[in-house]
Amino acid sequence: MFDYCIFPDGPEGIEIGFTSDLFEGIMWKEGEYIVISDITSKKPRQGNLSQLFKNIINKDLGIKITNPLPIMENICKKKGFILTQGPVHPGICDDVVNIYIQKPNES
Repeated sequence: MFDYCIFPDGPEGIEIGFTSDLFEGIMWKEGEYIVISDITSKKPRQGNLSQLFKNIINKDLGIKITNPLPIMENICKKKGFILTQGPVHPGICDDVVNIYIQKPNES
């Protein structure tokens, strides 16, 4: 179950560089992970997503990207994320989806 949502320009968002000038969407905090299911870069190919990933890892958190679109899936593969499958919300919605994971401190 998710701990809470992270919004662009919210306190947690600002801390990791998830700001409304760079991204649209929301993320979730879940234990020691930030879960990304649908964010969009407003300035693609400028390194903002890579910096966001680094900022998350530098906070000793891991990253889970659920059911990524092909462009995000390619980014995950290039960055060494591990592909797993499972439910995003076990017990609430048990639909199995692709989940790319980067564990904390393994960047």
